[in-house]
Amino acid sequence: MGPPLRAARRRAPEDRAVRVVLLTEVYPPRAGGAGWSTRALALGLREAGHFVSVATTSPGPPDPDGLDVCRLVARGRKRLAVPRAFAAHAANEVDGVLHAQHSLSALGGLAGARASQVAVTVRDHWPVCFWSTRISQGALCPRCGTVPMTRCVKGRVPGPAPFSWGAIPYMRADLAEKRAALARAGATLAVSQAIASELTAAGIPRVEVLPNVVDAAETRAIAAAEPSFPLPERFLLFVGKLEENKGARLLVPAVAAAGTGLPLVVLGEGSLAHALKFDAAAGGVSLILRGWAHREDVLRAMGRATAIVFPSLWPEPLSRVLLEALALGVPMAAMDTGGTREIIEDAQSGLVVEDAAALSDAVGRLAGDADLRRRLAGGARARAERFSPAALIPRYEAVYRRLR
Repeated sequence: MGPPLRAARRRAPEDRAVRVVLLTEVYPPRAGGAGWSTRALALGLREAGHFVSVATTSPGPPDPDGLDVCRLVARGRKRLAVPRAFAAHAANEVDGVLHAQHSLSALGGLAGARASQVAVTVRDHWPVCFWSTRISQGALCPRCGTVPMTRCVKGRVPGPAPFSWGAIPYMRADLAEKRAALARAGATLAVSQAIASELTAAGIPRVEVLPNVVDAAETRAIAAAEPSFPLPERFLLFVGKLEENKGARLLVPAVAAAGTGLPLVVLGEGSLAHALKFDAAAGGVSLILRGWAHREDVLRAMGRATAIVFPSLWPEPLSRVLLEALALGVPMAAMDTGGTREIIEDAQSGLVVEDAAALSDAVGRLAGDADLRRRLAGGARARAERFSPAALIPRYEAVYRRLR
């Protein structure tokens, strides 16, 4: 039985097909993990025979991949204008299920009378942290409240304390509004058990775990082509924002301590880019800082990397970088945060470590042991099947049919 026939047999019968409208602030072509995860879901649903459209405030073409994508215009202050734009669009959707992908699209989708027919995916910490990261002053914030907020506003809100504390009532009200809206949703879909536990502890009802979809076949096909820029024959790779929560300050010191002699390629941009350059010069690390890259080039670099270094500090919800690395069979050394262990089985599909010293050791092991890399690569590709459209789309279908 060929792939087209198998796909056709998997398609939903006409009377079982669901109309789904995905609401999202971010969407390709220029998007991070949340945007590409939404696209993967849209394509998987379409392949299964459902009627899928996307509404987004992200600029771009109206029909990428042949999907119906409505690019909304939100004028004015983002916090107010974006939910209004989604609410207006949702009001015109008289049937089917609305599936919001992030905080502001959730506020818009849940504003109308059809909140019980709205599913909301929670991809980070926006229901429990005003900044969505749970990082305060470079460290994990154990909980949110007035006193912790006096610390987390430092460096984020203009002015010295106590004047910066004037933002705290607004921050608390913002969180309360988002939680109240989320409580009205027909389904709250956490991308990992780590996020689900956090939401349940915050009193959010009807929480279930539904991970992001990764199409391994598409990922591998893209990665097979040559990247648009030259790469060393062997290299370590970091992909992501150069910010505190992504562990950017740990990255170069960890590579330097590993002593592999391999160059470090960095695909990403952020406020700590210059700090990486200084750390590399001080630590004798050959740093290739390319900045932001198109997804195709990111995947092609990942597929050629000796190993991926993942020093993230924040409680990672469910990293798309790691999911795509699984699909490509790339060896990974990752910090144990949030949902990372739900992606990587330590010593089977990657190496998961507890601290910076162990991260350096793991990087050194991966760089110097070809047999270990081959074994982990095979385990990663097998593990990726858990996040495939075949594994996850039926679970999304069950949610949508329950809500329509």
